[in-house]
Amino acid sequence: MIRGLAVLLAVLGIALTATGPASAAPRDAQAPAVGAAASDDAVGIQATERSVRCANAARAAGWTGENLVISVAVSLAESQCVVGAKGYNGPTSGCPNGSIDRGAWQINNCYHTWVTDACAYELYCNARAAHDIWGWSGWAAWATYTNGSYRNYLTEARDGVNNPGGGVTGTVNTGGDPLNVRAGPGTSYATVGTVAHGTTVQIVCQTRGTRVWSDVYQYWTDIWDKIGDGRYVSDGFVHTGSSGVVAPSC
Repeated sequence: MIRGLAVLLAVLGIALTATGPASAAPRDAQAPAVGAAASDDAVGIQATERSVRCANAARAAGWTGENLVISVAVSLAESQCVVGAKGYNGPTSGCPNGSIDRGAWQINNCYHTWVTDACAYELYCNARAAHDIWGWSGWAAWATYTNGSYRNYLTEARDGVNNPGGGVTGTVNTGGDPLNVRAGPGTSYATVGTVAHGTTVQIVCQTRGTRVWSDVYQYWTDIWDKIGDGRYVSDGFVHTGSSGVVAPSC
């Protein structure tokens, strides 16, 4: 939490409220009925996945060396690297109406009004804004650094930074049907194969493409995951711990 004490951490994904029909197998995006939410706390994302996810964003933002490790540890301490995390603060002298700490690095909406919600709740934009704040104020801007609680996450953070895979992973979740692999980010591209339900895939990068309905997570998404050269799958059927962007842009 930045310049404020969080009293509640609510795990949120990107709000997508449209409804639509389920697709037939094999699928371009669908998952078993495990609930509409796709948050870290709701589905128990693995610690190594979240640390790698935050390490990739922190590295892209510009942190290096030991500060890269600290940046990941701070995010884990602040929000568990949850993209849609919110921390609510009571009134303070500078924010008499209270404030909200937003996203993976918990960027405060009162002290840092220049960071829009759209940026704060997108992992890579949040990381870039946090890096700017760090450049101006150092680590003292984060309460979890000043109180030392970030140290509890240093080992996990270091493992994420040093992960030899160097990328974000996700788990194909279709409820049993195979997931179509496309030659490009959309259903108009040729099918070049399938991936079985339950398979762990490495996400090289993510891009926007055909908007697809995920009947398991109950939202529309136009995010497509590149899992190899000329190989794309709809993110609506890959569990990454978030309904938003979690990997670099293609």
